[in-house]
Amino acid sequence: MEKISKKRNPNIALQLSLRFLKEYFRKLKQMQESYPSDEIQESKELVIQRALWIALIIEVGKLFDDFNSRHKKVISLKQVSFFQNEPWKNKIDSIYGEVIISKIIQTRKTFTAHWSEDNIKPVSIKEICDSKLGQLIDDIDEPLKEFDYWYKNNSE
Repeated sequence: MEKISKKRNPNIALQLSLRFLKEYFRKLKQMQESYPSDEIQESKELVIQRALWIALIIEVGKLFDDFNSRHKKVISLKQVSFFQNEPWKNKIDSIYGEVIISKIIQTRKTFTAHWSEDNIKPVSIKEICDSKLGQLIDDIDEPLKEFDYWYKNNSE
């Protein structure tokens, strides 16, 4: 059976990734605030918290992937040509360079999205919740709004 190849819409892909990332972050913070760290291990919510944590890491990776794939076009803030122009390149690079984003990207292949042979400790839920990730993902709103406007006016 032949696989049908569809062109993915980068505007929709990026908007959805950001939306999901915001939701996962919000829910993780709520859970973190609801349970002291020793109680979450005993809670029925542990599996849900882990799923949200993994999903958040995957969405950060999707938004900031900087590798090239020969199998499919990578859609990310680091790959879409619109974000390679100023002022957006500087803004995206600034967000990408923040410690929490960099650490998530560098450690995401430990046991979340992939199994790694590297013995790198993944970013903990507490570290994510205590970071300024919420502000950083809010800072992506402006470039994505501009991209949305540009994309709708240039892709028809």
